[in-house]
Amino acid sequence: MASDLKYESVPALSRAELVHRLESSDPRAVASALYAATRHEQDRKWVQDQCLKGLTSTEPAIRWAAATCMGDLALFRSFPVEFEIVIPALERAAQDPSIADPASLSLSMVRQALEKETL
Repeated sequence: MASDLKYESVPALSRAELVHRLESSDPRAVASALYAATRHEQDRKWVQDQCLKGLTSTEPAIRWAAATCMGDLALFRSFPVEFEIVIPALERAAQDPSIADPASLSLSMVRQALEKETL
């Protein structure tokens, strides 16, 4: 329910802490690392690669975070993602009923970023 939602800030983490969390068996730790990396990590290619990896996780929470972060990376961080890799990955993710909504939204955001880049 919307009243249950609350904003939580995403803290910056060191690369070592990000890697540690991304390697965790706890889906919440991995998801939080993806969110932190997307918002704070300067090596955006590395973040893109982590999100692509996350899209193939067996854990829905990780796939959800990865799909969400991919759109954020492309649109809000103004990173020229590798469209030829990212778009097909998000198209596949949008077929997954457990993450179709965030994947479809991110796909739209990535396509919007592509349009801006080709103007």
